[in-house]
Amino acid sequence: MKIFSVLFLLFIINFAGLKAASVTFTMAAEVERNSSVNLDKDFISAYIKNLDIYPRFFPNIMSVTKLNETDSEWLYRVEAPLATPYNLTFVLEDKSNSADTLLFESKDKLRDYLYCRGVLSQVSEKKTKISFIFKISMTREKASDIHFLAGILGEKFLSEQMKDKLEGDLETFISKATKDMYLASRTSGK
Repeated sequence: MKIFSVLFLLFIINFAGLKAASVTFTMAAEVERNSSVNLDKDFISAYIKNLDIYPRFFPNIMSVTKLNETDSEWLYRVEAPLATPYNLTFVLEDKSNSADTLLFESKDKLRDYLYCRGVLSQVSEKKTKISFIFKISMTREKASDIHFLAGILGEKFLSEQMKDKLEGDLETFISKATKDMYLASRTSGK
């Protein structure tokens, strides 16, 4: 009976060790913003589907490179407190299913994930509502792979910080892109 108890105890210890080894650390944020722009929906659709605007107006998106008809590579700079900034690379697939929708989603949904959706609704002849959703997540085997203090600060705290940063970045993007859209519409005569 003692041997059975010892074997059972060893099994539990090994199982707990395996389970602990598979634990990961994830930071994630999701933000949604709505905006109205006094321009035609078709003009706005063409504008927001132009990948060049994202590194110009979205803070910390360093570059966007079109890889083929549906895929693009987005380089995103992460600036964490007390740490050296580092870059994440996302390969996004264009899943836009209509002229009224912009939808880019990471092909890899496990390690580094980025999701960007914009839905356009014509409110009146020259007014369009845009609803944006951005999601980002980073999953690592160990908390210290994200930041040397991540284990102490915890997933929830760091995810809240990430959400606050993403909210500010999205506000900045909407503000700067809207101003640029108005300028572009004047020069194009739309």
